[in-house]
Order: sequence, then C-alpha cells, then structure tokens
Amino acid sequence: MKFLCLAGLMSLAACQTSNRVTPFAVTLPADEPVKVAQQGTAVPTADMSTLTPTPTSTPTQTRTPTATLTVTPSRTPTPTTTFTPSPTLVIGTLPTNDSTVTEGPPTWTPPPANPAAEIDDHYRLYRPIADGGVNWVDRTYPYGGTSGGRLQVHHGVEFVNPRGTPILAAATGTVVHAGTDASSQFGPTLNYYGNLVVIQHDFQSPEGQPVFTLYGHMDRVEVENGQRIERGTQIGKVGDSGIAQGPHLHFEVRVGNQFDFGATRNPELWIYPFFKFGTLAGLVTDASGNILREATLQVRSTDIQRYAFTYAGDTVNADPAFGENFTLGDLPANYYEVSVTDNGRVRFRETIYIYPDQTTWIDVQLKP
Repeated sequence: MKFLCLAGLMSLAACQTSNRVTPFAVTLPADEPVKVAQQGTAVPTADMSTLTPTPTSTPTQTRTPTATLTVTPSRTPTPTTTFTPSPTLVIGTLPTNDSTVTEGPPTWTPPPANPAAEIDDHYRLYRPIADGGVNWVDRTYPYGGTSGGRLQVHHGVEFVNPRGTPILAAATGTVVHAGTDASSQFGPTLNYYGNLVVIQHDFQSPEGQPVFTLYGHMDRVEVENGQRIERGTQIGKVGDSGIAQGPHLHFEVRVGNQFDFGATRNPELWIYPFFKFGTLAGLVTDASGNILREATLQVRSTDIQRYAFTYAGDTVNADPAFGENFTLGDLPANYYEVSVTDNGRVRFRETIYIYPDQTTWIDVQLKP
C-alpha cells in the first residue's frame, strides 16, 4: 500500500509538477552526529556480516529504449559493501538493527491506516536467495544507482553471495531463456550477463503486460528453455560470469519484453517485504518541482539509520503505479525521520511511519 505521510506524523510535502530533471548532491548535517552501540537482533543492510532477517512465510509502461547503450567491462563491477555515494557524502558501515541510535524520532504507537491515502501494491515475488544466504538487496548499488558515480546506472539489484550459492525462482512460471547471452542480447551488449535465466511468470503487471524476472552472472544454469518451474525451484548457482567482478546474483524485473534492457522496473516494489518490515518509496523534487537525480536521503529511527538515493538517469523506469524516483526496502515497521541536507543545511525533514508488509509513500520537495 502507498501512504501519503503527514508532517510530524502524517504530513505531506507536495509534489510532482515538472518532468525536468536536475542533478543534485547532498551532505550529512555536521551538527547531528549519530552514536551507535551494539545490542540485539540484526537487520538486513549492506554490511554483509549481519544476521539474515527472517522473511514472511505468507505471501500474500513498458518502455522501449530509444538509443543503444554501450558499456565497457570496467564500468560494471559489483560494488563493495562500503563506498562514498558522492564527493560530498561519506558513508561508512551502515547501522543495523543491533545498533542504538541516540538521536532520532521517538517510538510512538503506530497510527491508524488511512484508506484515502492507500493504493494497491503489487508484491508478487519471493526472495531469489534462500534463508541462510544474503537474501536482502545490497544497498551500495540499488536500482537506478551508480555507486556514487563510479558505475553505470543500475537496471537491477544485487544479492551478494559466495560462488555456488543456490538461486531460486522468485515465482512460478516458464523458463524462456536458459544459457548464455553470447548470441541472444539481453543487455546493452552480448555476453553482458554471462550465464542467465529468464522466467515469464503466470501473472501480469497492473497495466496488463507480461512480467519477467532475469537472473544474471550465474556460475551454473540448472534449468532448460520451456521448462515449467514452481516458485522456490533451484534454477542455478551464484557466480560472476559475463561483465561482473566478484560473485553475486544480478536480479531484474522486466515488463512487456524480455529482451528489452530499457523495460526494467524496481524489484523492491515487487518482492514481498520481510515479515513486519515495509518499503519506503517517494518522489524527490527541488523547490520548483524539478525531479532530482542522485539525491541522497537519510532515513533513521531510534534503532537504525539508512540511506536512499534517487534514480541517476532516465534509462530506468518509475513504476506506473507509483511514479517514484527512489525506494528503500526492508525497513522494520516504525517511525522514521526522513531528511535531505545540502552542505550542512537541512532542505527537507519529515517524520513518517513505515507500515509493515506494504509500501509507504512520501513526497519530498526541498526548501528553496
């Protein structure tokens, strides 16, 4: 579900009024240090040493690229787990749920649902990595991100795991490609994903288009073209074939055309959240309503803090159901302060509640 968030608890900052896009970079506020002390249970973050969270056991337009993108192998390695998102923002190891943040919004009773502010989610996919592996999205190189300008705009998400980790089908469907991309092009070049599997699922997108999931850089493919598979079937193993550096699963959602590199959607809006976790999505604009690229948002509760980054280019797509330019998944249900700071000046700050098992929406319009 998508929620408009009011000021303080549920206030809304307007708005999407223009389609012009403006580059933007931010810095963390110098006067708001966060102190961390170790405690209880781990939460999924980009720090791969944390415990694996327990997922829920109950589940509940297509764009055609107008230009051919060319890349070189040096621009597409798997990012490391720590990085500097921009020249003005330095991020160390991201705090996890076993951290105590000494500043941030207080813990309050959850607010009631607001039916007038709800829209239907379309969670239809399960984690492609099983419990016991790293089955949360790597935050250093999210969908639409560039890892601080070091890599090309990302059309999928990463699940960073050791070579040989089993890869699972995210939903029931039919295998439409199993093998290499040496002769069939799925990326901007041939041999881009190496060993890959593409599955067409039995459901359609909200706008009635076929939905595909792509699993790239595999070490080994273990299914065949035309094979019917059930959700959770092992389809291969994690590797680093194709244009990759280090073993990981590259995971995409494509809508409409399995071969179209420009037909991707943000997987975090399709994968079921962990039990009692939710997803944050929103649109970040400047004071004039221009959409901002590569803006950094700080999202923190009394327990954890995370960072989200707006989409860096127009080769990735906002979801028609949301119109977002950023997401941040796997947030425990709680109140969070969302802020954007530019050279020590707070340009936006609002407290929202992340509802469990659904998507919460926020409009972020910066002050002049």
